[in-house]
Amino acid sequence: MEPVKIGVVGAGDISTVYLNAITRSPAVELRAIATRDPQATSEKAALFGARAVSVAALLADEAIELVVNLTPGVAHEAINGAALEAGKHVYSEKPFALSHAAARRLADLAESRRLLIGSAPDTFYGSAHQAARKALDAGAIGRPVFGTSFLGLPGLELFHTNPEAFYRPGGEPPFDAGPYYTTMWINLLGPVKRVFSVSGAGKTERTILRGPRQGTVFPVTVDTSFNTVLEFEAASVSFIISLDVVVPTLRPGELFGSGGILAMADPMFFGGEPAVIAPPEPRATLATADQGFATPNRHDHTGRVVADYRGAGLVDLALAIRTGSRHRTGAEFIVHSVEVMEAIVKSASTRSVIDLVSTCERPATIDPEADAALIALTASPFDLTESSSDH
Repeated sequence: MEPVKIGVVGAGDISTVYLNAITRSPAVELRAIATRDPQATSEKAALFGARAVSVAALLADEAIELVVNLTPGVAHEAINGAALEAGKHVYSEKPFALSHAAARRLADLAESRRLLIGSAPDTFYGSAHQAARKALDAGAIGRPVFGTSFLGLPGLELFHTNPEAFYRPGGEPPFDAGPYYTTMWINLLGPVKRVFSVSGAGKTERTILRGPRQGTVFPVTVDTSFNTVLEFEAASVSFIISLDVVVPTLRPGELFGSGGILAMADPMFFGGEPAVIAPPEPRATLATADQGFATPNRHDHTGRVVADYRGAGLVDLALAIRTGSRHRTGAEFIVHSVEVMEAIVKSASTRSVIDLVSTCERPATIDPEADAALIALTASPFDLTESSSDH
């Protein structure tokens, strides 16, 4: 198919991963890069063979069909809106917006302009999460009853060179790492019905520990630990996410059912070893090799080999633009996901139960045969030494 012509806004930590994915996929063509920093723009553009332009020039370029927004979360609403007003399709890093009202407005704007929108995270396209979904749908654990997820980190300043945004409004854990988990659970269980959350913070200031600004002290102005209950139609999920855990702790997720337990893989990546525990049978690791996006393809910042196909959601959107197919992170999925993020923070601040007003369908599963084009057109394996996580 004719590649969809792309302009990228933003050149931060996550941009290298996306730009590698874009330049390796025949489904898309990189034309321009824009940021607020002319030097960063020029460096990235030269590295990936694109033009370095201003944001205004990128949006005015009639050849660009799709804008990929990789700016900090607090800027997403404004840039996504400007791109839609300029007649561009939009694929955004998460969160697409910081409020349900803003996400709804942008979705309605896209519909009125006959434009498509998509959003990260797309890690649920991965082999581990697809295998877990298919096992659940096949009745491997019986009727779902409740689930748990726990992500604990000492703080993003340990590995992020500019972490301040994550300790200000709009950068709280539910808007940052949280979407990987809420998206994983929506993929499994469908839309969230209501949310209750409590929160707190362990420190009033933090110190940057990496990069040229190492030693810089900055204030913490938001809560950094959230203890949340997500109520779905079929089950409830206890989700704890914190930047106040002195030793990193990861329990990606377990779903307890009437006939067994489904153990999930890390939702920040595409691969892993999901498993089913259904006595009297022993723990059984689910087969993932026959799923799409299964092969480990690079090293993360710790040296661990991981399957990381960030960009699959972008290619899914490009296919939808060209063929009229239905991509998996469409408008209603985006609006609902944003409302869940907002509800976690809002519930914690008000100590009240939040009933959600939006809903969505579970995204379609990845079928290796039906989605052969998506798998083939997604960026070929690459290997980077830095982490692909934008945290």
